[in-house]
Amino acid sequence: MERRLTVLLLSALAGWQAHSQTAPNPPAFEVADIKPSDPSTLMPGKGRILPGGRIEIPGSTVKNFIMFAYGVQEDMILGGPKWAGQDRFDVVAKAPPNAAAEMMRPMFQSLLAERFKLVIHREDQVRAAYVLTVGKRAPQFQKGDGGRQECNWSSLESGLRRRECHNLTMAELARQLPGWGGIGIDLPVVDQTGLQDAYNFHLDVGMPFARGGGEHGEDGPTAAPVESGPTIFAALEQIGLKLDSRKAPVQVIVIDHVEPPK
Repeated sequence: MERRLTVLLLSALAGWQAHSQTAPNPPAFEVADIKPSDPSTLMPGKGRILPGGRIEIPGSTVKNFIMFAYGVQEDMILGGPKWAGQDRFDVVAKAPPNAAAEMMRPMFQSLLAERFKLVIHREDQVRAAYVLTVGKRAPQFQKGDGGRQECNWSSLESGLRRRECHNLTMAELARQLPGWGGIGIDLPVVDQTGLQDAYNFHLDVGMPFARGGGEHGEDGPTAAPVESGPTIFAALEQIGLKLDSRKAPVQVIVIDHVEPPK
């Protein structure tokens, strides 16, 4: 299963709405150029954000764009024509210079609606998932200050990798976990913590982020598993959270209509 559309943002999708593009005056890119990718390019490139709000995402499919725009994994996108998961496009877009990072996802939603004529609806399906709940340990996370929502990897002298997050809600943590390359989360994560605030915290995990050989998550190439160091499950328990594998209702996106861009 392909997990693509690498971007340099980890930002929140502002809520699941009843319809995909019905909000009044949704945020949009100032300009956007979309063209078919060069067929001689076998591997998709890495998305990047440049100074001045310029965004470049080469070699990605419509389903890749939906994954980013709506914060879902590929197996949570149902329906649509075959080409939506095969044909690749290059996107160069210009966001307002002072646009907040959390506006990028709604901007991509608007882009998909306008240029690909995308229409979706959402359904709840019971499927295998990880469920995030409050654990038995005292919480080791602090309420955020309301600033920018972000997460970053860093290396520790012990050989572990640290994921440090600021102003992250539990719902957004659940959304992001499958995209944290190399931690072994291969199913959707459902937030059942009941916590509504945004928090600051860090997790130390024993899977080197830089070691290649895996698929691609939101943060780049996943790492090959290693045996030493805490797993993501143990790391979450250390800060007062718990991750269990079981059947749970998962919200999926169903493509009702989509067209090639003109």
